[in-house]
Amino acid sequence: MRPRLSRHVGNAVAGMHGMIDEHFGIGVVEYMAAGAISIAHNSAGPKMDIVLVEEGQRTGFLAETVEEYAKAILEIVKMKETERLKMAESARKRATRFSEQQFSEDFKTAIRPVFTSALKPQS
Repeated sequence: MRPRLSRHVGNAVAGMHGMIDEHFGIGVVEYMAAGAISIAHNSAGPKMDIVLVEEGQRTGFLAETVEEYAKAILEIVKMKETERLKMAESARKRATRFSEQQFSEDFKTAIRPVFTSALKPQS
């Protein structure tokens, strides 16, 4: 994330993402990495891969209707700071699963068998 944008998101309490059926949701991951509580649409990537429980702790909110988004906003605003910080820390931890470093490690693990078998002597 660009430094200026990162500073702004890092100062936010929450970030809202309303795209329906987004295949992934990098904006949601960026909110989480910056410590902002995410409120994302309850579909596709955010629902399936991103806004999930991390070590027994919620990492954000999923919503579909205006009422559900409003309820999530109110819950965040009314949340005790200690509770919000705990959720933000779980969200940050969850976001590391989508880091460049994690991608690189997972990619190398995935392709290692291909290269290992290619280097074995043929009988």
